[in-house]
Amino acid sequence: MSLKDVNYHDLFVEYLVPGGPYATSDWHIRLLYKISCLCLKPFFFVLDSLLSIFIRTTDESYHRNDSVSLLLISIKVLLLSVSLVCFLPLALFGFIIWLPLQLCRPRPYSYIGPTLNERHTSMSDKYERIQCGNIHPKSTSMSQPSPKSAAKTYSVITANICLMPEFIAHINNLTNTIIRGKQISSYFSGDGVVSSVNKGKSPGETSSKPSENNYLVSSWSADSIRTDGYEEIAGGSIDSNSVASTLWSVSSKECSVSDVLPTASDFICLQEVFDSRATDKLLQGLKAKYPYIIYDVVWPIHNYRITLLGSGLCIASRYPFIDIEFKPFADGNRDDKLACKGILMTKVYLGHTEDGDNLIGYLATTHLQAWSHSRASSARCKQINAMEGWIEEFQQQSRKVHNNATEKVLFNMVTGDFNFDKISHCDRNEQRCSVFQQFVDPCIDEDGAQHSWVIGTELNQKKMHDERVRTPQGLQRMLISELERHQYVASTTPARSTFQRVGDGKRRIDYILYKQCDNTTMVIKDYKFFTGLATLTDHIPVGMMFSCDGTTTNQ
Repeated sequence: MSLKDVNYHDLFVEYLVPGGPYATSDWHIRLLYKISCLCLKPFFFVLDSLLSIFIRTTDESYHRNDSVSLLLISIKVLLLSVSLVCFLPLALFGFIIWLPLQLCRPRPYSYIGPTLNERHTSMSDKYERIQCGNIHPKSTSMSQPSPKSAAKTYSVITANICLMPEFIAHINNLTNTIIRGKQISSYFSGDGVVSSVNKGKSPGETSSKPSENNYLVSSWSADSIRTDGYEEIAGGSIDSNSVASTLWSVSSKECSVSDVLPTASDFICLQEVFDSRATDKLLQGLKAKYPYIIYDVVWPIHNYRITLLGSGLCIASRYPFIDIEFKPFADGNRDDKLACKGILMTKVYLGHTEDGDNLIGYLATTHLQAWSHSRASSARCKQINAMEGWIEEFQQQSRKVHNNATEKVLFNMVTGDFNFDKISHCDRNEQRCSVFQQFVDPCIDEDGAQHSWVIGTELNQKKMHDERVRTPQGLQRMLISELERHQYVASTTPARSTFQRVGDGKRRIDYILYKQCDNTTMVIKDYKFFTGLATLTDHIPVGMMFSCDGTTTNQ
């Protein structure tokens, strides 16, 4: 039987069983795993709370009352220390159960998706919505084309959201990991976002459906860029003889930086989703808009070592996954070895054409080695080379498994936090890796230089709680300022020099790369930097909208 006569989602639906990493194991294995987790969680929660007391953030310094008694803090430390000792035997018992279970771990991820009963009860309706490219009929996604459209538009966002254990978050000058998880979830799902679009409106009043031009820059032409003007802030006068903060660049950056997320994206790729409690809050909000989510991605034992943290990778999708694979990096330096960094690769089912061809897309996300020194650079280069080979291997194996299917690949993308930029001299080895010859970076022009509308995505951790950038609107204004952006965003270092260089605030370490597919033309409609997560993470989320021609589905 040809797979043209069978729906792809129906054929592989049994492969991706919703649940944790042991969802396909026997019940007693699942029970032992739950018991081990219950025994380990109290110890790590207390340890996290204890360590976070000794690491102070600038936000806490602003708001902490100086009259807080040192005695109260000492009592808290004493109580947590006693609790830690009490929970230690329970944690050791849980670890003894947990460790051998990793040897029979069937898969390296947890998965949220429709259950078997849900699939059977609403299968016909679900197929109809998938085929029409609209999994959520009630949502008003800007990326939905008209039925007669010959090209389908998709959108993807990537963001490092720093949902770490509390004490590690404090090191990155962030607090309240669990609360941040809930707020980030609300932002990406389009709920409760305060922005310049809806600010001042009544609770029941909503803005009109944003057009494509509201979401992304409509033109990449230099004719649409103004570089000769400035505008006033809060009515202040302009002093042409100074470099006062009232001067703001009116350029293409105003179009590429936005405090507004008009609607839910089709795909969200996240990094540093480590803390389990914050992850629960994140998923509670996301799964209302994204029925397919991959999270808790980790091989705890790999390359002859045990990792204390997972990979932190997570992908939320409005379209069903039909293939998933995670590969951990063998190379790492310093504290990066504590996390199971790697690349999460997925194959997504997008519908089928009138001719019966299955439409699919490849989407991967990764988080590379941190820090900027020679050993870190060497580890990153090895990770990039391994990543490139794994992507090709995953796609080849997926095609072999589904060798009877008639597939049409619409897109092939890699996203994530690469921890290096395309300009700095210290990142030259990474810039020369062949992955950038295989995949296209939309932020780079034909001459290899960054477009004028590009900004950096790595925030200055010490200053991200400054009053001027504590709101999405304030951060947006600062990011488009050529005069002051470098104070809040890391800068590139194009070449070695002995004199003091003024920063540019353009160290962009978060990427969305794509590769043109055979018989399909992928057109980048635009690229955007979002400021809606101000004070919630030390990265700027990046979004891209693109269209693929010849994707008319069977209506």
